[in-house]
Amino acid sequence: MAKSTPYLKRAPNGVYYVHWTDNRIGKRVSTKKRDLDDARMALGAFLLSGEPIVRVPRMSALWAIYRAKHAVVKLVSPESADLCWKHLRPHFGALPASDVTQDAVDEYLAKRTTVRNGRAVKPQTVLKELAYLKAALKFCAERGFVSIKYVRKLELPAAGEPRRHWLREGEIERLKAAARAHRIAQGGETALRLSRVERFIALALETAGRQQALFELTWDRVDFETRVVDLDVPGRKKTNKRRAFVPISDALLPVLERAYDERINDLVLDNQGDVWATLQLVAINAGLADESKRARHRGKPKATGVSANVLRHTAATNMARRGAPLWKIGKVLGNSTEMIERVYAKHQPDDLRDVVDLISNDPKKPK
Repeated sequence: MAKSTPYLKRAPNGVYYVHWTDNRIGKRVSTKKRDLDDARMALGAFLLSGEPIVRVPRMSALWAIYRAKHAVVKLVSPESADLCWKHLRPHFGALPASDVTQDAVDEYLAKRTTVRNGRAVKPQTVLKELAYLKAALKFCAERGFVSIKYVRKLELPAAGEPRRHWLREGEIERLKAAARAHRIAQGGETALRLSRVERFIALALETAGRQQALFELTWDRVDFETRVVDLDVPGRKKTNKRRAFVPISDALLPVLERAYDERINDLVLDNQGDVWATLQLVAINAGLADESKRARHRGKPKATGVSANVLRHTAATNMARRGAPLWKIGKVLGNSTEMIERVYAKHQPDDLRDVVDLISNDPKKPK
């Protein structure tokens, strides 16, 4: 039994906790009750049982375990988990695992998606953050750091609609022309060598590679003899985001040959620094900025609506629109066939044209 007599105290979230001290160390455990009379009954049941009070670990402690034993060791990008926890910590960090309830999740969703509580984010962003929270709880429960009974089935925000923004052929040409004009405008020796943004645009559109894969691409994985680019880094941790062997297209070949002649180190893009800002400037010069997004961000260049993901999506959309089998598109992107069908099947209506023609034309009727 605790050294001091347990007593009830209501937390800011409305739940009553049993508080006590043990060797001058303050401890508490949730009654899971918001009504005072119910909480008193829960306290009475405990006092009658004579069982020791077991403190439920807080989420901040469980997250530290999850990060050290899983995120840093297993995840390709633990930084992504750290960023999510940065937003989760103020709401869940001090909560014991027993208080990670649907009410707590709903409250977090409301706060994150409300402008008055800071920069509002989309529910899909909250979904990603809460998925990390659930993963941390499950990991710690499976390894005995917390009771499995606290790993509840929680209703999370729905996944977002598939990305719809992609660049048409004319927009692609304007983007490439703007990138070339931006390089020439720099003058001097810089104007004579393909810029990083030119190489990035060409690679993104012709390989459909993810941004980080392109940043990490080295010349030893560009095979001009067999005309294949290997986007997978040797020894890289394997995840669901697979990286593919992609043939070098006719459009990409001269760009890579010139870039190889102009190379200054082993990286195809010279370095792994972000190309975002330059890409936004080029998109603005090409007249491709999404003015609705720019208005929400006070006209800052970063909000043009053109990104590495949009270039990847453009490549996949063009392959689908021009009749490429969906399973082959999946191999290029490193995604499952189910995901490809969900997002890109709508760009191949010809597969259904002979079926809809039967609506008003009965082939059995005599002509």
